[in-house]
Amino acid sequence: MVTFLFWLSLFLLLWTYFGYFALLWVLSKFPKREYEDDNEMPEVTLIITAYNEEARIKEKLENTLALSYPRGKMEIIVVSDGSTDRTEEIVRNFHKQGIQLLAIPERHGKHYGQHRGFELAKNDILIFTDATTFLPCDAAEKIVRNFADSRVGAVSSMDKIKSTGSNSSGEGAYVRYEMRLRYLESRVCSLVGVSGCFFAVRKHICEGWVDEMSSDFFIPILAYMKGQRTVLESEAIGYYDVLSDPKSEFIRKVRTVLHGFEVFFKFKNILNPFKYGFYSFQLLNHKLSRWLVPLYLILILWTNFLLVDYGNVYLGMFVLQSIFYMLALAAWFINRLKNVFIFKYPFFFVMVNYSILMAWHNYLTGKKIIQWEPTKR
Repeated sequence: MVTFLFWLSLFLLLWTYFGYFALLWVLSKFPKREYEDDNEMPEVTLIITAYNEEARIKEKLENTLALSYPRGKMEIIVVSDGSTDRTEEIVRNFHKQGIQLLAIPERHGKHYGQHRGFELAKNDILIFTDATTFLPCDAAEKIVRNFADSRVGAVSSMDKIKSTGSNSSGEGAYVRYEMRLRYLESRVCSLVGVSGCFFAVRKHICEGWVDEMSSDFFIPILAYMKGQRTVLESEAIGYYDVLSDPKSEFIRKVRTVLHGFEVFFKFKNILNPFKYGFYSFQLLNHKLSRWLVPLYLILILWTNFLLVDYGNVYLGMFVLQSIFYMLALAAWFINRLKNVFIFKYPFFFVMVNYSILMAWHNYLTGKKIIQWEPTKR
């Protein structure tokens, strides 16, 4: 039984990161009906959510006004989620340039603010973006062109990290992997998640909005339930910085995964393969299996320890695991090691999976994080 658990856990770990990816890659090679797109520019509403962003909101609005999308066809709304600094004052200074401010008196959370924004929007295509995300001038037209295809209900941008320092290496590798996985999912079926910092959606998809849950996860689910797909636009890029403080990044990841659990279990009916087909399989592999990786890692380490006397293969694998975790632990306690090549990747991998473990603890004990505490990048 111990041997079986060891190899099963190892298989599930490898399947989660490599097997599922390889399956999508193979399936993507079969001929698919391509999504239609064109250069038509329908009227859109761009919604920016902000909380206490006085240091960056001016730059964000200037970046938005510099977009090449025709100004007469773009409505811009800034939703202030109970900001207590000069954010709202700065936004009001842009009123003559056509930027509207929706000031919510009390904090309710980012997704509540997005909901209020889409209720105010007058157009049928909505673009959501964060105050911390900056867009190339053609990003809006690139993401919107996909709606020429009536089968498309939502579109995700491509995430890219602005930082090039060593602190961003682990996160950067993960983002590149995730974006490639989304590309394959988009080719094969439909995305299971969009980039929360920059995405677009048809307004009617938002009718099932849940204020206290992550829109970047439930929007693709709502779209698929309504018979429309979510695709990746690889030429629509949202740039952002990673956090320099690992502890702050850890807290952000715990919050993100916890919100993911809430969406996953609320919309669990989407897991019915007889009704939703391959999309159910995608959700199980991209989300649930990824969230079970900490369990796989614990089982692999524990069963490997029990098997060290049963051959050099088990002994060697236990030694490699021990070295890997010691490198990660050393980087956690000695800050300067986080910039050293052999430490940074084990540290990032362990931090990500420990954050998932803490998110499970919070979810199972009933702890919720609804209020939005934006990370200071």
